[in-house]
Amino acid sequence: MPQESVHEEIKWLEEQLEARKKELAGRGEAKHEKEIVREAIREAAHPPTGGPPPTPSISDDAAQKAAYDLKEQEHAHIIEELVSLALTKGIVSALKVVNSLKNPHLLDEFHDTLTDKYYEKLLQARKIK
Repeated sequence: MPQESVHEEIKWLEEQLEARKKELAGRGEAKHEKEIVREAIREAAHPPTGGPPPTPSISDDAAQKAAYDLKEQEHAHIIEELVSLALTKGIVSALKVVNSLKNPHLLDEFHDTLTDKYYEKLLQARKIK
């Protein structure tokens, strides 16, 4: 089940990537794919339309508890746990937890690290096709 969630999110990111590339091409702009993925992940927390695919999302209470449990951990461990959560329970779940931490630095580093992980998975998925 967790892998299905990741595959759904990879598929969603691929769709977002293609749609944004077309939109940028129509305006005569260009961005690196990784930057587009980063923007899509940042917007996943508050999707205007066509948000990420439905994934098992944790409740607000569970997000608060997870944030409380992580609060006193080392910075690197927190990021590692958040990425693990994103890969098992979905991006939205991990974003709920990191937002509950109320730490902009952690949020920014989490976005960057998650972008790297998902971009790698996106590239791997393309190789498999």
